[in-house]
Amino acid sequence: MFERFFLKIFTAVLLINCLAVSPVQAKIETVSGTGEYIMSMKETPEFAQQNAKLYAERAAIEQAGIFIASVSISKNFQLQDEITTFAAGLLKNINVVENKMLPLTGEAAGYIKVVVTVEAQVDTDDFETALNKWQNKDSNEKSNLVERDRSQQELIEKQAQRIKDLEDKLANIKTEQDRQNVQQEIKEIDKNALYIQKIDEGWKFRHEKNFSKALELFNEAVELNPNDYRGYDGRGTVYDDLNKYGQALNDLNKAVELNTKSFEAYNNRGAIYSNLKEYDKAIADYNKAIELNQNYYWAYSNRGDVYRKLKQYDKAISDHNKAIELDSNYYYAYNNRGLTYLDLQQYDKAISDFNKAIELDKDHYNQRQNRYWIYNNRGITYKNLKQYKKAIADFTKCIEINSKFMWAYVNRAKCYQELGENKKANADFAKAQELGYKG
Repeated sequence: MFERFFLKIFTAVLLINCLAVSPVQAKIETVSGTGEYIMSMKETPEFAQQNAKLYAERAAIEQAGIFIASVSISKNFQLQDEITTFAAGLLKNINVVENKMLPLTGEAAGYIKVVVTVEAQVDTDDFETALNKWQNKDSNEKSNLVERDRSQQELIEKQAQRIKDLEDKLANIKTEQDRQNVQQEIKEIDKNALYIQKIDEGWKFRHEKNFSKALELFNEAVELNPNDYRGYDGRGTVYDDLNKYGQALNDLNKAVELNTKSFEAYNNRGAIYSNLKEYDKAIADYNKAIELNQNYYWAYSNRGDVYRKLKQYDKAISDHNKAIELDSNYYYAYNNRGLTYLDLQQYDKAISDFNKAIELDKDHYNQRQNRYWIYNNRGITYKNLKQYKKAIADFTKCIEINSKFMWAYVNRAKCYQELGENKKANADFAKAQELGYKG
């Protein structure tokens, strides 16, 4: 492994040329950020420059976030950390404008400081469009993006302090033992830098539903740093996606053991217990997540869904109401509350909630094809109301989004039967059987 380590961003400049600033529009030409990296003679300049560029880009993102926080659109964000994550999506045309390689001297000879400055345009022609896209993201996605960004920055800041200490040591090496000690610290920081990268990339591939690649990256992260909870939390979540609940539970147990204050890890473990139908344990974990973060709407809605499965409907509705109160754009809470009303045969309320969930998530269906079940849920409601044509339309939409969802074929077949369209019903039952239906 190369002896390499990262330096945190040291400088960042916001260059603004503006005619006017309003809640939804602004004229900003560029933001500029500088990142530094110290490389050894064993590394290529290209490798070092790329890593310095990554930190320079982070500086530019932070400066874009500072600007956004200064104008009135900042009221659209529930958390300050959301602003920086949102700002990352506004940067475009990132270019390196300065690239310097500065050999260190004295006892630090053999190391080179690489300094890279980038400039980027901020896409602010229409803040309203960008804000709508952000607000229409499902809350799970926003929460994950913000938390990953926050966690990564925390690791970078801790690393930066260690690197600052190492720079002092490099300038004052007096013995061979001192040199060996510094080299060992550099190797440890190198491992931590790689760990950060693996975690970030793992979540990226998990978000893209490339679970095999995400699992590979989280495996590598755990190997690099078996004493940090983030690798186990990420890998456990992927195992959950793959329905490998035993392995998922082992990882989330380890994540909670390593960080008893991670409300995300408790929430993720609660989801596994729910999938395993160990509802008491699931509720206990959701309770803990809420205790640690009383604004964590995701845990409220997840707990509400468990209460629904336990037929404790008043508690379920109360939790979904709380989740919606905390984030009125959280489509999943509307879907889960709709299911509760469906169980209670309060069909008008169920349809209203499913309509709202679809409205909030409409920008994601064709792109990500993973919210088909809301159409299926609304279709079941229409079916129970004997509004078979509307039900068929919803089951058809569900199948368009996910052609392998067995239950949509079954449900549509039953509607066709009610309408006397037996040929279509038989075709749907046959397709459902191909997909594993045993009924």
